Order: sequence, then C-alpha cells, then structure tokens
Amino acid sequence: MSTEHNPIAQLVTELQQKWNTDISPNPDIQIARWLIIPQQARLYEGFLKLESTAYGGVPDMVIVLLTPFTSASQHSRALAEHWIEAYRKDSKIINEYIESNPDFSWQADEYEKRLSEDQDANNALLIEMLSQFQMALSEKERALTLALFPYSVSDTKDYEKWMDTMLELGLPENVRFMIFDYSDERYFDRLMKNHEDIGKSLSVPLDLDGAINKIATAGDPNNPEVQFRKCMMMMSKGVSNKNRESVHKWGERALEVTQPSGIRSLFITAHIVYAGMLFNFKDFETIDDLLMKATAMAKQSVKAGDDQCKPLLVQSYGFQASSKQLQKKKEDASTLFCKQADTAIEFGFPQQPLTSWWMAYSAIRKKDKEQYKELVIKAYNYGSEQEKETLKSTCMTFIANDYYNILDKESQYDDCKEIDEFMTEVEGENWREEVEERRKEMEKRKLSLKNWF
Repeated sequence: MSTEHNPIAQLVTELQQKWNTDISPNPDIQIARWLIIPQQARLYEGFLKLESTAYGGVPDMVIVLLTPFTSASQHSRALAEHWIEAYRKDSKIINEYIESNPDFSWQADEYEKRLSEDQDANNALLIEMLSQFQMALSEKERALTLALFPYSVSDTKDYEKWMDTMLELGLPENVRFMIFDYSDERYFDRLMKNHEDIGKSLSVPLDLDGAINKIATAGDPNNPEVQFRKCMMMMSKGVSNKNRESVHKWGERALEVTQPSGIRSLFITAHIVYAGMLFNFKDFETIDDLLMKATAMAKQSVKAGDDQCKPLLVQSYGFQASSKQLQKKKEDASTLFCKQADTAIEFGFPQQPLTSWWMAYSAIRKKDKEQYKELVIKAYNYGSEQEKETLKSTCMTFIANDYYNILDKESQYDDCKEIDEFMTEVEGENWREEVEERRKEMEKRKLSLKNWF
C-alpha cells in the first residue's frame, strides 16, 4: 500500500509498525490491548479491515469479529456463530486459499453442530476452533490473532470477566487476542495486570486531526471545493472550542466561496454543513433558515435534472426534522421524517426510509399512539420486503422489536412468531436480547437515535 501521499494511510502504517515491533516478535504475548480515544475508533476499525485482507501489513493471520457483547455466558457462542457465518460468506476467498494450500481444513459445519447452551462447553469450543484454524495454516508458526472490536458492550466488567475466563482456560500456542480500551477510562487495567506475563498494552500518539486537515486542504487553494473544505475544518475547530462566532464566520465564508462556483450541489452542501455545525449551539433560528433555503434549492435542482442534489434533498429533510425534534416540535419532526422516507423511496435509496420511519414514530411515541402504530407497521412491512443481507446495517431490529411488542400486547402470538422467525434469519436467535442491550447502551451514552447509525 502506497502511503507517501496519504496521511490516513500513514497513520495506519504507524499502527502496523507498532504491532510489528512490540507484538509480532513475541510469541508469548497472548493478549494485546490498544489504548485509544473514542474519536479515533474509526481509524482502528479501518486498520482491522485492512489487516483482515491479503493487503495487511502485520504478519499475523487476523480474524476480525465485531460481535456485540451482551453477557459472559453467551459471548463465546455468539463469537463462534458470527465467525462461522463470516467464514461461509468468504467461501470464494477460502476456496482460493485452499487451492494454494490443499491441506487446509476447518470443519465449520461440525463446530456449528456442537454449539449449545452450556457456557463452559462453548468457551472450550471457541478455543478449539482457534487452535484448529491456526494449525491448519500453511505457515505452521504463523500467529492467529482474534481481533475483538464489539459494536457495543453491555457491561464492561462482565466483558472483562469473559476475557479473564478465556485466558485462564489457556489460549493455544500461536493464538492471541487483540482488544481495545479507552485510554482515559482504562477499563481493562486489572485484566492486563492479572495476565502481565502474556499481555502488553499498545499506545500510538496519532495526529488524526492533522491528517484530516492535510487531506481537506490538499489541492489548488483557489478551487472552491478546497476552500470549502478549509471552511468545514475551521467550523469544526470552532465547535470543538465552543466558539459560536468562529462557526458563524467560517459558515458565512463557506456560503461566499461556494455560491459563485456554479456548482449547485456544493452551495447546497455548504448550507447543510453550516446548519449542522450550529446544532451544537442550538441556534435554531439560523439552522431552520439555512435548511429551508437548502431544501428549496435542492428541489429546484432536482426538478432541473441535477441528480447530485437528490441525496442532499433527502438529507435536508432529515436535518429539518432533527431541528424540530430538538425544539420539542415532535409532530412537525415526525412529518418531516416521513417526508424524508417518501423522498428516499422516490429517489431509489432503499435503506434510508427505515431510519426515517423509525425516527418518525419514535418522535411521537407518547403523543399519538395510533400514528405510532401505523408507522411501525409501515416500516416493518417495508423492511421485510428488502434483501435480508442489507438489513443487517439498518435499524430493522429496533423496528421489528417494536412491532413484536405491539402484537404481543394484542395477543397476536402467531404474528409474533412470524416476526421472530424472520428476524432470526436476519440477526440470529438472540436478536431481541441484543436489541434491548443496544437500547441500554444508547441510553447510557445519551445517544440520539439519529447518531446511533
């Protein structure tokens, strides 16, 4: 991978070099902890995605599992199930590997049959799966690293307990865990202390903001797109410093540099981004004015045949709805979210309507029970007609769970069963439990529905 002119790639290279220096030469290390800050989580996720391909820069065979953690009693089973599922989806890659390594053999079907409700048995099975996979590699001394980067963790102490149990059982030779911890909270200090003979913590000072700035301002300084990117960075800096005047200054500048460009989509984007920055200051009068102008321009541009403005129109409805929601104008918010859903369908954006309807009915849940129910049913019926694979990255589990609860209260148990069967195919047997855990996580972190996805 060429990193000479790519600041983000250079940061990934720093992570690779840290691993290759501190971990790879030490086969005794069986748990490696990255100490990170939340704002850089996406960078580490990108690092993991790269390392799980043939283009990775570390010598380990890296298996990446993003399985949410719900409980110590269920986690080994959940990891095993997701690993088997991913293995089958990567059949083309696996078959290519087997062609060049005919001795490779890993019996996913047999492992699946042995999964049970017995926590200890599942823990042992997961360790066996790791051992057999590593032993099946053509390079017998190559380390197998299981990277655990759960989308959500219901209880950090219970998660620590699960990891401690697995390490006490004993990981196979040439097998290790890669885990992630926030550098400020350091949730797993005790775990690392308990296993200091086989553990190591890694920390790399990454200038992610600097890298993003370099990318944003690269190019001809007189180019309106380059000037706009600079304005965005300065607005973002103003938000970080809680400097409203700076955000207004650079927001107005963004409008000034994009208007004469003749690029309608760029000028509309400047309005939306400027409004988005002002959400941090609850400057709703300016926000609503900017978004109304953006919506009007996007409508005109779409009508004139500018397809680049279609996603901007959908986005502007969503931002308007969020503004109304934050102003406690919940009926208006719901109406705008529904408008966003209808527009997304009209323009052929099949996943957006699910989030829009979810937001719409969540806004009026307590105010209008009948409208709430109608929107839940509408959202579920739409989602159930989509490809199951595409639903995994949407809020369909929340919608399905809400519809399930409505039917359950009405004693419509046959319909509940149908929903359960459908969602089990999409998300697995524990889909309802995982939804509730994700709800708790949202509440704990005070995340809005809009920010969850």
